[in-house]
Amino acid sequence: MAFELVTGDSLFRPKASDSVSLEEDHIAQIVGLLGKIPPAVAFSGKYSADYFSRRGDLLRVGPLRFWSLYDVLVEKYNFLLQDASAFSDFLCRMLDYHPERRATAAQCLQHPWLTPC
Repeated sequence: MAFELVTGDSLFRPKASDSVSLEEDHIAQIVGLLGKIPPAVAFSGKYSADYFSRRGDLLRVGPLRFWSLYDVLVEKYNFLLQDASAFSDFLCRMLDYHPERRATAAQCLQHPWLTPC
């Protein structure tokens, strides 16, 4: 939601097609932004085998182009480098694949990006 408030766009816009489900496209967009999902996370779900190969690649989605959140903010939204760095760090801490490493709400409130100027 923070991304949408700042940019006016949704962070992810998954779309189904004849060959890829809405869920698969959503996972593909996440991987394209955050990088490959660690195997321990990718294979932890009940339906993991429906989406991932044994190597951890998406079954029905071709090769993905990585475009980091920082680069998206700079290249697409013309953020200043310092602002892109702070905001992408704020968001990426909330989007960490590993739940135990993900920022809590209390930690997010202490992030420098939310500190008044």
